[in-house]
Amino acid sequence: MLKKDLRLNKAGQYKFVFRAGRSCVTRYLAAYVVKQETTKIGFIASKKTGNAVRRNRAKRLMREAARRLLPRVKDNFHMILIARKPIVKASSDEVEQSVLYVLRKTGVRHERQ
Repeated sequence: MLKKDLRLNKAGQYKFVFRAGRSCVTRYLAAYVVKQETTKIGFIASKKTGNAVRRNRAKRLMREAARRLLPRVKDNFHMILIARKPIVKASSDEVEQSVLYVLRKTGVRHERQ
């Protein structure tokens, strides 16, 4: 589980990231990233993803991937990860690779790790 201080939790924070952020899309997820003064991550799984069980699994997969990759990222950014429909059949490794790709593409990942 991600620490509470690392999570986006206000509607205004989400709106700002959507408005000012850079986007990147993979097969399993879409991401918006913007430079900020602190590091925070939000997760979204809409009803298009499936029923409550599938949405919760999608968010769990994304949270776990973000938690494992957090030591590899630069500080000071806000990110939103949005589940896409194929994520319900994805393994945790596939989701982690998608998150890693997004981090690399948006310039948030450290290059040496």
